[in-house]
Amino acid sequence: MDFRASNAYTGSIQGYVFTTRNGRTGYYEDPQQPKTDKTIDAILEKADDEDIEEIDQAAVRKLLLTLEKRITRNAQLRVKYADEPSKFVESEVDLDDAIKGLGLCAAAPEYYGEFARLGGVGSVVGLLAHENGDIAASAVALLFDLTDADDAVGEEAIKGHAAFVEALIKCEGLETLSQSLERFDEGVPEEAQARHHALGVFEHIIEDEEVAKRSARVLQTWLASRIVAKKGDDAVKLYSAEVLSILCGSCATILATPETIDALLRACAKYRRKDPEGPDDEELLENLFQSLAALLSGASSTAVPEFVKAEGVELMLRCLSEGRAAAAPSLRVLAAALEHPRDDAMEEATGAPRRVISADGMRHLFPALMGRGAARGAVVGAADRRAKKRRKRRRNDDQRALDEHVVACVAALCLYASQENAPDEARARLVRKFLEKDQEKLKKVLERYGGYMRDVVAIEREGGADPLQTLARALGAGLHALRLCGAILAFCAVFAPAARPTLLEGLGRGGVGELANCVSDLAAAVHEEGSEGGDGAAAARAATLRVWAGAVAAVAPS
Repeated sequence: MDFRASNAYTGSIQGYVFTTRNGRTGYYEDPQQPKTDKTIDAILEKADDEDIEEIDQAAVRKLLLTLEKRITRNAQLRVKYADEPSKFVESEVDLDDAIKGLGLCAAAPEYYGEFARLGGVGSVVGLLAHENGDIAASAVALLFDLTDADDAVGEEAIKGHAAFVEALIKCEGLETLSQSLERFDEGVPEEAQARHHALGVFEHIIEDEEVAKRSARVLQTWLASRIVAKKGDDAVKLYSAEVLSILCGSCATILATPETIDALLRACAKYRRKDPEGPDDEELLENLFQSLAALLSGASSTAVPEFVKAEGVELMLRCLSEGRAAAAPSLRVLAAALEHPRDDAMEEATGAPRRVISADGMRHLFPALMGRGAARGAVVGAADRRAKKRRKRRRNDDQRALDEHVVACVAALCLYASQENAPDEARARLVRKFLEKDQEKLKKVLERYGGYMRDVVAIEREGGADPLQTLARALGAGLHALRLCGAILAFCAVFAPAARPTLLEGLGRGGVGELANCVSDLAAAVHEEGSEGGDGAAAARAATLRVWAGAVAAVAPS
């Protein structure tokens, strides 16, 4: 409380009373009088100048005790002077100062256990609903600092961080945080920062699977609405897409809803004919398409039918046809939708392979297979001068990933078209694609198959003490893509007799046997994947691949 020493009464001063307290005579600030702007500024300056003591276990207790007292005092004054905010403004400054003082604990996560045991987490969470938005924003910022695991180095610090997160969940902190996202206005920079901090809290703690699932449930609706909002802070939108991307990678079964998929498709549609405007926009594009790909991956995902119903296949093909920055990630999304076998693949309404063929997707996929179209303009617009320079600087692994996505899409179409209940025209159209223009597409697959084979064989010859490590290196060198190329070649060997001379010439005498083994290995991998999930479609696909492997072996020259 402000004090002005005076030995004698010299007249009234607005906002002060003349009295003697604790042996000191003078003018004391009158809490019953409205505060002038000058007085309020003085209070804020005093709060900024207040020292924060060094942290230890006793300091944690003292800081929390101070917080509790100031919460109680503020609540009392708010009730007593509900219609006179000037009479409780000082208590709010003191409360805000107490919240900020607790930020010192972020440097000592080994004391988080004490923090949680004393109920500090619940007290801070309770402040998220405070009537004063600045208080709520300070509480969010404090949680952001305290949940950052980067400072949790050492066994005690890790235990303390875990105790803090556990307490946060027990007091329904995740639910309260998600609700607090609604109250802040991104048009106000401080409140936009509060939203950013709230999302940061979730990012800090969703490495744990159970926490991620709970976070996905409480954030799902808000994230879906935020990524399609046309107004607001761009940094918050970017962070929302990043958090959603992380959650889609671990909680696909929770987030694979019509609402989330529709929101992602609407957000992605912005990039159909428009390249990102800067690095942040590029990151936003990447996060949006990555979220879709993550939802669509996995044989048990329920996202694929919803994706097809929402015309996601058509949107990805349009992005591919435009050849802009969205072309490459759209291929990744299509590969995720197509690669894993599904029982409903033959359904027009829900089957991704059937929809790709009926939407004339081969017209866009095969140029990419040949290294034209999207495969060349996948980073930014093909007509942009800077795009050409960026294409030249594209890393080899980016191009390899793009090639592997194309191969995965074409192999999935081959497996789909070979099924007995697939439309007859699907198989016929696919065969014609491989035979047209002097079988150039078949020759391109043979070329890629040979390249992957050389890389994989080199890794296998090097070997190593750890078979799993060798397998991981082989996968990195293109083992899966090699097998998918093998499936495409086997399809041509079985259903396009006119292609067999080209195959025999390209593979050589011993190469036909290697191709048969390659397809058998893919069959085993698909069967194993299907067995883990009890997937009948995977078993059927594995059986088809085994038949192809036998057919390939049969055409080998004697």
